[in-house]
Order: sequence, then C-alpha cells, then structure tokens
Amino acid sequence: TISLLLLSQGCLGNQKVIIKGKGNIRLKQVDFISLEGWQGDDHKKALQSFLHSCNKFAKLSQRRSIGRDIGNITPADLRDVCEIAEIVKTTNSRQTRNFFENWFRPFLVSNRNGATKGIFTGYYEASLYGSKVKTENFKYPIYAKPKDLTSAPYLTREEIENGALKNKGLELIYVEDKVELFFLHVQGSGRVTLPDGSKVKITYAGKNNRPYSSIGAYMENHSLLERGKVSAESIKQWMRENPSKADKVMNSNKSYVFFRASNDEYVIGGQGVPLTAERSLAVDRHIMPYGFPLWVDTTLKGRSGVKKPFRRLVVSQDTGSAIKGTVRGDIFFGRGRKAEEKASYMASKGEYYILLPVNIVDKLVGRDL
Repeated sequence: TISLLLLSQGCLGNQKVIIKGKGNIRLKQVDFISLEGWQGDDHKKALQSFLHSCNKFAKLSQRRSIGRDIGNITPADLRDVCEIAEIVKTTNSRQTRNFFENWFRPFLVSNRNGATKGIFTGYYEASLYGSKVKTENFKYPIYAKPKDLTSAPYLTREEIENGALKNKGLELIYVEDKVELFFLHVQGSGRVTLPDGSKVKITYAGKNNRPYSSIGAYMENHSLLERGKVSAESIKQWMRENPSKADKVMNSNKSYVFFRASNDEYVIGGQGVPLTAERSLAVDRHIMPYGFPLWVDTTLKGRSGVKKPFRRLVVSQDTGSAIKGTVRGDIFFGRGRKAEEKASYMASKGEYYILLPVNIVDKLVGRDL
C-alpha cells in the first residue's frame, strides 16, 4: 500500500508531504525555490514536450492506471492540467513557469532507503550509411523482428551475429560499419543514408529478451580501457583499433534489438509520443510513470572532460533495457554530431524531482489521511 506523511501542519497548500510508494520509490515534497536553476530554465520547451504526453493521455482509457508505484493515478487526473497547458502554450516564458509553479508540486525522488543520487546517461538518434542490397561495402544487416519472437529468451547476440537469422527475409538494410550498428542497438533508433542520398528512418521493433549488459563495464573489468575513462567514443576507437577482439566485446552483451522502417518524422519513445531533444527522459517504466515533468539536476561532461551543470525540466517519455532503478535517467539529445557527442560523454551522478499536479497530491492525501 501507499502511505503519506505530513511534515508540517496547516492547510494542504502549506503541508510538506512524503509519499511512500508501494515499490522502491519515495517522494518528499520540496519548494520550487529548492530547484537550483529553476528560474533560468526555458519552461516553454518543457511545456511543448509535456503537451505531447497530454495528447497521449487524452487517447487512453481515462480510468487506466498510469501511476504505477506512486499511487492510483489515471489519465483523468491530468485532464484539467493538460487543458490549461494548451492555453498556456501561447503565453510567454514567465507565464509558462507560473503555470508549473501554480499547478504542480515538486517532489524529490529517492528509493526506499532514502538514496536520492543515481546515474544519468544520454542517447541520440544514430546516423549510419547503408544499402537495401548487400554489397562488399554494405554487409552488416539490420534485422526486422522475427515472427517467432515471443516473450521468452530468443537467440543471443552472438548466435545472430554468427548467422542464425541469415537468409530468412529479415534483412531491412545493410550498413557499412558494425561498430556503429552496435551503437544503433543501444540508441534504439536512427537514420540510414542510402547511396543515392535518400534516408530511411528506422525505429525499435522488439528485442531478443536477453539481459542487457554494459560493454563499457566489461572493457573496464577486462582492463581493455582505463577505469573511469570509458565513453562511447573511447569504446568505438578501441574496437576500430582492435577489430579482431571487437566481436567478443560486443557479444558480451547478449541483448539484441530488432527494427522496422518508420515514416515518423520524429523519434517515438516508449510512451508512444515524439521525443524532444534535451526535454525527453527515458526512465525505468516499472517505477516511474510516463508523461510527468521531472526536474533533472546533474552534470554534462564534454570531450575535454570539463563538467558543467545540466539542470532543466524534462518529461518522462521513454525507457530502455539499461534504464533500471528508482533514480536513473537517460536524456535524449536529438540527432546530429553535437547530440552524439553530448550523449557519448554523458554518465554523471545526479538527482531528479517529479512534478505532480496539485489535484493528484490532493487526491493521494485525501484518500490516505
């Protein structure tokens, strides 16, 4: 069951609430003034991202549970705040910030043991070169989802790479770089440029139901890369310099992703909505609900190693095999070289706060107290 404790007395507006979820999540109410960098953020961009989630909520059964471990939250509970968001989208940045401050309450997220710190990484829409037919240059296949794929563990990455799915009509496109193909699997979506200059957009269609494991951790543990200096770029460089050993490293991750061609202009996340660069966050969907604003406070490390704060309002709209835990986030950086570079070096500790609509806080408190 879910319990709530009042940290101070008085009317609900002045109370500080602790929500003890039924799973591994705890929420402690704070004030917006506690969110460092809050006033300087671009809240209009966050609102645009939130409206994508509102559109999804409107299409769901209004009695469907979306709160997961936090409480009995339904799409109907967000109807009013989403309608107000539609009106607010035409206002200026200050009024948009007022919208979030007036209609939401921020809660610091922790696990059941009170730990508020977790790891925040980044991902992007990958770019590859390929061909619809196999050639000497383009010989590494991107596979469609097999018809016999169920929820049971399927072929491992190594088995597939060794040809277990060869000549079964599942080849969507052949690409020239197997290292970039591996990272496409990690990112979950991409664009492939064909020899004639046209582009094919591909997106996640399924996985082999094998556990995901980090090849960065594998390379550290086997002294292939120096501990603490692992990034997507250093991994790619090592594998290109050690092609005879690269397959073994990649196959240490048994997880394998299948794709489909897509006509969507944008990357579509796990919630089924378009992702917004630096405003969409992948979360552990078994703990954190989709579609809620989250204030992320972490750091972004560049190629030079210099760190700078990354504090902004994002929306939980995606998930991923490697995104596990109460305080765990994967920031979508969009596409292009800059997005790839930001994501490649992003692996920092941080914390986040979920913004719950006032009426949902009222509902939870009114039910339990």
